[in-house]
Amino acid sequence: MRDVLLYGLSASPDFAALLHWAQTTKDVEFPAPDPHRLQLEHWVWSHREQLGTDVLDVGVYFRRTYLGAGYLTVGENGEDVRADLCALPFPVGRFDGVVLTEVLEHCKDPFTAVKEVHRVLKPGGLLLVTSPFLWPWHGTEDYQDYWRFTHEGWALLLKDFTDVEITACAWTPEATAAYDQMRRFECMGFANQTKATTGYLCTARKAA
Repeated sequence: MRDVLLYGLSASPDFAALLHWAQTTKDVEFPAPDPHRLQLEHWVWSHREQLGTDVLDVGVYFRRTYLGAGYLTVGENGEDVRADLCALPFPVGRFDGVVLTEVLEHCKDPFTAVKEVHRVLKPGGLLLVTSPFLWPWHGTEDYQDYWRFTHEGWALLLKDFTDVEITACAWTPEATAAYDQMRRFECMGFANQTKATTGYLCTARKAA
């Protein structure tokens, strides 16, 4: 059971708008409407038309059926195709778009995984990829939690792509205040020198 404080309680108008979107938009479902996940799912949904017709979604528990008839899931937990992200069973240039959310931190070799995603994308294809940054360990015996990537780490992981955009998730006002207190007491440094976010949302294209 998750320890939840802010679901529906944040004073942020942006959070309230995202919560309304999640509750009223057809075919959108996810386990918990926390600020991090709300931003992530709205971000994927807002790119749905740019992803094209044939879309691969990696390691997803809640299917994003709004992505259309060519939507296919792959992973090791009951998805459409059971496979290893580092050895995808698809030919070169198979997909218009790939969605890879909150998976790379669990992958032993994220660089090989990203190369595989690049391989199966069509020229000009779009990748949507995320991973948590300031987030607790959340592994299991079967699903280890290995990595956290900075904005500079994302730039390195996505170096073979073009049009790379790396966006930090926003804090709620309550989280901003709480983090600032932790930053001071843990001596993390000056506010303008300390980059922190719950995670990064990255878009990237395979060169045409």
